[in-house]
Amino acid sequence: MNFIRKCIALILLILSIISSIGLLLASYIQYFSPIHFSPPALLGLAFPIFVVTTIILLLLLLPIYARYALVPFVSLLLAIPAFLQYSPINIRHDNIDTNRERFTLLSYNVYYFVDSKNEPGFDQAQHNRTLQYIIDTNADVVALQEGHGYWGAVKGQKRTQEQVDKIAQLYPYHICQNRSRIFSKYPIRLISDTIYTPSANTSIYQLDINGRTVTLFNNHLESIGLTRDDKQLYSDIITSPDSIGEKLGGIKVFAKKFMNAFQLRALQSQYVDSMARTMGGNIIMCGDINDTPNSYAYHTLQKGRRDAFCELGLGPGFTYRADRMWVRIDHIIYQGSFTATDIEKGQYLYSDHYPLLVTFEWND
Repeated sequence: MNFIRKCIALILLILSIISSIGLLLASYIQYFSPIHFSPPALLGLAFPIFVVTTIILLLLLLPIYARYALVPFVSLLLAIPAFLQYSPINIRHDNIDTNRERFTLLSYNVYYFVDSKNEPGFDQAQHNRTLQYIIDTNADVVALQEGHGYWGAVKGQKRTQEQVDKIAQLYPYHICQNRSRIFSKYPIRLISDTIYTPSANTSIYQLDINGRTVTLFNNHLESIGLTRDDKQLYSDIITSPDSIGEKLGGIKVFAKKFMNAFQLRALQSQYVDSMARTMGGNIIMCGDINDTPNSYAYHTLQKGRRDAFCELGLGPGFTYRADRMWVRIDHIIYQGSFTATDIEKGQYLYSDHYPLLVTFEWND
């Protein structure tokens, strides 16, 4: 191997080592609590970047010096569990028709029913498209985040009286709490409503589904609290990476907000997990947890339980796509004597989140 080729291979090896270390940290940072030291949790957000970078370095090294390619290859192998959690690979197939009972759950952060003007068709719509999606979906149970407040026709939101009346017709059981709302075709009662901060809460309900009890956790865990300036800063960094040096002060403030949110969500997820383990039985944890599948908060909720999207979904399944941020932060996690047999992510971004619709089938 000539001198220039050796130099190129060595440089690529060094970059591969750095990228591989970042990839492994991003893959397994979910197992370490950010409560007392949160900066490493930021690496989890860069997981897809590390995956792509490591793959590129692997492909570049293979024809130059294959032995060096072992570094990125081994790190990618070790990251497979995290990758499948972040972007599951399930081939869709028709569910087998059985005589077992089923029920459907829709989880949706409706952003106060503010219909997105960026989604095609807003000007022509004569009604609230977020609410109409809920009506058309006709799920058995509808768990909403950021859906609290006044309930009635609202002209500014294009929410019509006909839509409100239709919801009342479909769902005889309706509970609204401080930051959440639930519609149900089955009897339901509120067990507790815990408000962590002005932007975060967990409402716990008990459903009676044809004589079977299901405890439902409707979560909206701590949001990052980004301002318009923060979002503009993020957009500037993404579109012009060379401007990072000029914006270090803003970046530090930006990162601090993320780290503070990591800590709060860690505590909040521990509380939800503790409550679920105390109650036991049939449990569904749904909602906007504001954290990705390789985060500590997600790991705390999912540990020992099942994730409907991981079992049935395909690809990253981003449920939040706004301000140049594409992430899956809405989840449906469950345990008990039922199994998720189908999952659908809404196709239209009427809210700033996509809804998740899951069909559950009782095991007996």
